[in-house]
Amino acid sequence: MRLYSQMTLAELQEEMERLRSQAEEKKKAGDESQFGIIQQKYFMAKSYYLGTDEFRIGGKYSVPEHDQPFTIDYFNGVFAWGRFPGSDEQTGFPVGMLDDWFG
Repeated sequence: MRLYSQMTLAELQEEMERLRSQAEEKKKAGDESQFGIIQQKYFMAKSYYLGTDEFRIGGKYSVPEHDQPFTIDYFNGVFAWGRFPGSDEQTGFPVGMLDDWFG
């Protein structure tokens, strides 16, 4: 299998669809462990598909399973590094996990 960084946008889109389908199957089967692994692969493929251009340093974004906004400090590849309110600890997420914050 080729690296996501070497795939075209069309190939990444196909990979995301394949992973989405696999994730649905694992979730229906109750295989939460495999579902989580496939979901992470999906977020990585989506990150390479999106790139970092539509995200901005200082921007606030929502992250699945977090109820507070995530503020981006910097990028490293397709990862956004930043903080949640009240935390001094930096955390990194693939940009494919981030959505606009509407809180």
